[in-house]
Amino acid sequence: MPSFRISVSPSRRAAARFVIQVRRAFQKAFVEENKKRGLTQSAIAREIGVHRSVINRELTGRKDITAGRIGELAHAMGRVAVFGLPEASAYVGMIPIKSVTVDISRPSAPPANSVNEAILAEWRRQAEMATPAPAPVSPLPIPVAA
Repeated sequence: MPSFRISVSPSRRAAARFVIQVRRAFQKAFVEENKKRGLTQSAIAREIGVHRSVINRELTGRKDITAGRIGELAHAMGRVAVFGLPEASAYVGMIPIKSVTVDISRPSAPPANSVNEAILAEWRRQAEMATPAPAPVSPLPIPVAA
C-alpha cells in the first residue's frame, strides 16, 4: 500500500495559523454583535456592498479574507481591527517562530494624543503581555562527602 508524506513548511504553517486566528476573531466578534444588537450577515453585506453569501463564505472559511476585507468587516461590525508584529521567543524544534497578533475589539475613545500614538501604546501593551516570564532556575544539588 503506498503511503504519502505531506510536509508543510514553517512559513505556510505560520500563515495558516494566522488566517485561522483572524477568522476566529471575526467569528467571535460577529457572535458578540449578533447577541448584543442583532447584527446579521445580511446587514454586514449591505454595509460593505456585497451579497450575504460572500460574508458567510468568509466567516466560515470557504473564502479567503483579504487585508482590505478585514478592515471592511471590522467597520461593518462597529469594531476596530488592530494588527501587530511583536517579537516572540517561541521555538518549534530549531526554528524560531515570530508571533503575529490581530485584535478585533470594540473601539474605545482615543486619548487626548493622536490616534497613531494610541495604537502604538496598545501594541506595546499587548507585546508586554505576550512576553513569557523566564522560568525559575533551581540550584543543582551539591553532593556532600561523608
